[in-house]
Amino acid sequence: MSLQELGISHKKIKKKKVAYFNFQGEIKDIHPKIEQFYEKCKDFVFGPAIAIIDYGVYSEGGKDIHLCFQLKNQKKNNLQIKFLESIEVLSITHQGSFDTLNKTFQIISSYLQDHLVSGTSLLRLIYHKYNKKNPEKNQIELQFPLHKWDDRLEKNLDKVLGKKIRNEIMKGRDELFTIESSCEDRIQWLKSMLDRLDKIATDDEKYDIISRCAHEFSQKRIDYMRRIYEKNRNIDEVLIEMRKDYTWYENPVRKGNIVFVSKIPVNPEEYENAKTLEDKKKHYCHCRFINSNLDKGISSTFCNCGTGWYRQIWEGILGKPIRIKILKSLLKGDETCQVAIYLPENKILN
Repeated sequence: MSLQELGISHKKIKKKKVAYFNFQGEIKDIHPKIEQFYEKCKDFVFGPAIAIIDYGVYSEGGKDIHLCFQLKNQKKNNLQIKFLESIEVLSITHQGSFDTLNKTFQIISSYLQDHLVSGTSLLRLIYHKYNKKNPEKNQIELQFPLHKWDDRLEKNLDKVLGKKIRNEIMKGRDELFTIESSCEDRIQWLKSMLDRLDKIATDDEKYDIISRCAHEFSQKRIDYMRRIYEKNRNIDEVLIEMRKDYTWYENPVRKGNIVFVSKIPVNPEEYENAKTLEDKKKHYCHCRFINSNLDKGISSTFCNCGTGWYRQIWEGILGKPIRIKILKSLLKGDETCQVAIYLPENKILN
């Protein structure tokens, strides 16, 4: 079904200046806080409440949530203020009780999955109508920010290889890699694009281009690890802290200035119960482009996208460029994925 038939719209949201407060919780915890926060800021704001849920940051207290209202004036106030950056989203409006919100959520979620369209770790909820007494009159817009992988690729190609080569490598994108393209068309374009890139670029160039296309790793997590490092300038203290959060950081091991990381399965239980190697690999790989398309002949160059998370983490912690080498990957025929992260030697405190 098309976006229109599903009731989904594709649109760009302009940059907004908002008043906000941050808390940890779940979607059900947002509703009681809307009135409380509005009473505090009503003289300075306008429009519906905006809740931004970050699924990349969570704790025992729940997910990281920012509740926002758009700012209407610059009068002196004691509110926390920030900008919500311009984003491109898939949007759908939920009408009715919060109890059935998940059904509306699943419409876009299924579309993203079926068409291999990448979202981010964020979800925006816009409370256009909030009726506490009659929940059936609630009107909540769900906005799924898009991770524009191909736009990032285009920008990085231009920067590293130049406009002429970028146009050659990107050809076919507008026909085969749109929001409404089929899964098959998107995979066909991805494979052809990587084949063209492999013929032109060096390994270092491919790393620099593709690793910068990766999903954003949580800036809050990076800032937390950077503070640990800056306290004593000791990499091992950072690694110890990372090992406490196995789901996000796996089990990094340092040898000299090299940190080795082996990926953990994206679906651990299904991976353990898989009867065939093919099924194990499907439940091991974290990339939706790859885990169901391992037989399509996609170049292992694409795995540089996965190195982008580690690049963001370690360059964010150290404030210096790093290099990452792929040691094992499913696309190379291996049964697991492993990377070597080369840290600047002057950043290591033994």
